[in-house]
Amino acid sequence: MKKLLVLISLLPFLGFNQIVSAETRPFVVDETDSLNILLSNDGTGIIKGISCSVCDFDTVKITANSKASINGVTVNLLQAKSRFGKSAMVSFHPKTAEVQYIRWTQE
Repeated sequence: MKKLLVLISLLPFLGFNQIVSAETRPFVVDETDSLNILLSNDGTGIIKGISCSVCDFDTVKITANSKASINGVTVNLLQAKSRFGKSAMVSFHPKTAEVQYIRWTQE
């Protein structure tokens, strides 16, 4: 419930229209307070510590298809490295564990 309330409060800052159209169904969104991301220079990697009630994993894969955005604007995925240990929203496919988007807000 807490994550849902946080998501709802962040929607105006995240560009809600982009959230709806960006992901491909099915997807799960996890709001993490401390992003545990390992990302190589080729844009592939993993995120550990993901919480998912319908999944049997806690690590998701960052692939060439994964994207990132700051304040609703798409940016180079490598910028997600700067979010290590900070809050971010991660959307991923619940069966393949492939990351679709990593999002965060920045003032």
